[in-house]
Amino acid sequence: MSVLLSGLYEVLARLLAVSGYNGLVFRKAKRAAQSCGKPLLNAGCKSVHVESSDVNLDIVARDVPHFVRGDIQNLEMFTDKQFGAVYASHVLEHVEDPDVALGELHRIAEHVFVITPLPFLPWAWLHPGHKWILWGRKKLCRNLLESSVQLLIHKH
Repeated sequence: MSVLLSGLYEVLARLLAVSGYNGLVFRKAKRAAQSCGKPLLNAGCKSVHVESSDVNLDIVARDVPHFVRGDIQNLEMFTDKQFGAVYASHVLEHVEDPDVALGELHRIAEHVFVITPLPFLPWAWLHPGHKWILWGRKKLCRNLLESSVQLLIHKH
């Protein structure tokens, strides 16, 4: 069942990334990077928007142009404000510490564009790889082992 839900989530995420809200946010990130005269980093790229990004980053090796393997919680390979913008779609909910990841993204880029699954949609809660449900400056910790949900507040 979780494999089926995960597959459905990936198909829906890809459709939204190209044609919907995610595509709109990506284009805004691209314009922001261009206005700074600096490159655009596509963090957690998978295979979406890779042709239009200056640098594509993911924790899993990908066969995409301009690829760098890395974890958004530790971007020491990049200098402060190296990028005009970072586009990070459906990445923060997968990391151990979203606050650390956001801090790194803000360190390396002038502008940060983040998209996370909407918490009222079922796949936000049902996707087996989601460790966090994020909504604005709030985050819910999905601790399935203790069957509890803990409300925390973002620092950013």
